[in-house]
Amino acid sequence: MNAKIEKIAKNVLQDNEISYDDARFLMGISGVEIYDILYWANRIRYNSFNNVVSLCSIISARQGSCSEDCRFCSQSSRYNTDISNFPLIEKEKIVEAVEKGKEYKSDCVGVVTSGYSLEGSDNFDKICEDAYELSKQDGPPVHTSIGTITSKMAEKLVSNGVEMINHNLETSEGYYPNICTTHTYKDRVETIETAKDAGLKICSGGIFGVGESVMDRLDLAFKLKELDVDAIPMNFLSPVKGTPLSTENSLEPMEILKIIAVYRFILPDKEIKVAGGREENLRDVQSWMFYAGANSTMIGDYLTTSGKRPEEDLQMIKDLGLKYKVGEMQKH
Repeated sequence: MNAKIEKIAKNVLQDNEISYDDARFLMGISGVEIYDILYWANRIRYNSFNNVVSLCSIISARQGSCSEDCRFCSQSSRYNTDISNFPLIEKEKIVEAVEKGKEYKSDCVGVVTSGYSLEGSDNFDKICEDAYELSKQDGPPVHTSIGTITSKMAEKLVSNGVEMINHNLETSEGYYPNICTTHTYKDRVETIETAKDAGLKICSGGIFGVGESVMDRLDLAFKLKELDVDAIPMNFLSPVKGTPLSTENSLEPMEILKIIAVYRFILPDKEIKVAGGREENLRDVQSWMFYAGANSTMIGDYLTTSGKRPEEDLQMIKDLGLKYKVGEMQKH
């Protein structure tokens, strides 16, 4: 057992914050000592969450035709990808997604729309109306991921029963211009701050394997800590043909597990959710994401790609001796 890793971990377990230098040390670990990081990350996870994990599901509610140029995204109108484009879906499909989420033990269902913002759009009003109706039913609550929002929009979401929004920072502020130029990092931070001011919980994370450095990964983690977000989705690039990052090399599974583990050291009591790209990138070690410190994952399909069969994920969690958080956030 690496003595320095143990010392850092025990310090975190005593409710002390990890320093940037110590986090950088952990990110630099390689070889067999990665297992030491995983061991302690699992201890930190258990200290905060015991053996309880949460699941969430999402539905693509408006897809494609996005004006933005995020270099990893298949939904940008600037790239020639083979995804289907469609306008805002009807409430019945959202209801169906919520029912499936309930069946698959999700404790929330994210309604996700493409585009920079729904400000001034009838689509925003419709999502609010649907969320309000669903908030009064017995099932997982509806969360939203609808791009940039104003304070007025945030207040309306809250008044219609929405508890949390997703708005990812994606990467560090320094690296951000390398993956998006049509809106700024500041735009994203301001949306998070606006949502928090209105009383919304925040789900915000990033995407890894897009050419970022180790320092970029750390900068993102510490920014999320500074913003005090509630949940951190960790996505791992699955290159999409037609996008600028279609030829980017995927991260190795052990490197991904190390990134998850270091995030657990930095964010010991936050929900760390392994999301897009886990099937393709983690392959046969997907169950290790929990041993690496994650306490949440997405179940079912993603926006434009398929996930594992939900039954397989539920069996995986059962085999690990973990329990679902389902029910804690549901309306009764």
